[in-house]
Amino acid sequence: MPGGFYWSRNMMGQKLTDEQMREIPHANVELFGHVTIKTVQAGAFLGTLLTGPLTQAIRGPRTLNAIMETAARHGRNGAIIGLVLGPAMTFMKCNSMNWDEEGIYDRCYRLRYNRNQVRVDRASALGATAGYLVALQIGVSGATGFVFGMTGGVVLSAVYNSMFCEKHV
Repeated sequence: MPGGFYWSRNMMGQKLTDEQMREIPHANVELFGHVTIKTVQAGAFLGTLLTGPLTQAIRGPRTLNAIMETAARHGRNGAIIGLVLGPAMTFMKCNSMNWDEEGIYDRCYRLRYNRNQVRVDRASALGATAGYLVALQIGVSGATGFVFGMTGGVVLSAVYNSMFCEKHV
């Protein structure tokens, strides 16, 4: 069975053996993807829940519709910035730490076992997909639905992790 299938199964929350976890290939791609997903999540989260509403509250008008539109715009811009910053940050970190392929593989191997982290990534992907599809059905921009859905997935999974799951130190 191809190792990439194991990566997908792990992301879906299935338990894998240690041997299966070790067979997941392309650690470089996995690490770049992981950091990029995190920066997209962070940018969308900050734009949607912090800078967008704060900007509109200061600038006015303070209507729900205006706040939602500004939050959506800031969330989209934050996600785009995260999409650009993610690969650059990964490249800089790998170079500054002098990580070779073994160091990158080790980092990815540890990330695969962090169930809380996998849960956040899964919830953000599901939220983004659901948000996108719902937005298209109600006549709103798909990008707006994507950003709100992803942010919702991150928030809900973080709350779930903090209330019901093991803490990783």
